[in-house]
Amino acid sequence: MACRPSGASHVRLLLDEMLSPVIAEQLRQRGHDVEALKGTGHEELGDPEVMNLARTERRAVVTNNVSDFRRLHYDAVTPGGQGHFGIVFMAGPYRRTKADTGNIVKALEAKLVEFPDERDLANGETWL
Repeated sequence: MACRPSGASHVRLLLDEMLSPVIAEQLRQRGHDVEALKGTGHEELGDPEVMNLARTERRAVVTNNVSDFRRLHYDAVTPGGQGHFGIVFMAGPYRRTKADTGNIVKALEAKLVEFPDERDLANGETWL
């Protein structure tokens, strides 16, 4: 489990709608600040709204929607853009079945260890 000092600024994640809230729950049990769109009433948000929600909550987005979020990334980091707190892309063929939940949790936890500070992934992207 990752331990952080109280008040530390660390990477927080927002799981896009294609990812199970079970992933968020398991990462929270391991001490990480992770929320999922699925099951919260936010599933109907468009991609720009998801990016805005993540920005407002100071979260990095986890998604396999590369084409749309790559465009939103560029818009956010161009001069005058609003910036963002990071994007974690999952390749299209990355398995997301119930049986793969443990693998996704491990891969995301590895990213949270790799990027421990909120600023480490800000305006950037990484891949699982």
